[in-house]
Amino acid sequence: MARPAFAPLAPLAVLLICAACTTERHTTVVAEPTRAVMVPSDAQLLADSRAACTGYGLQAGTSTFDRCVSTEFAARRPG
Repeated sequence: MARPAFAPLAPLAVLLICAACTTERHTTVVAEPTRAVMVPSDAQLLADSRAACTGYGLQAGTSTFDRCVSTEFAARRPG
């Protein structure tokens, strides 16, 4: 019976396949440094809330404006 032409390469092919299977790859994840978060002061939050309500077209000094400022302030306050 005749030997196939690729028979001498078979042991080399098996060796290459085994070598490829045993190679390990490691991934290192580097986290970015945390940044300090600047919390706005209550005065800044109140000013932003008043400006937003004015931007909505509400008149300062009305109960609707005061409710709006209260709601906006609570929504902008962290935590």
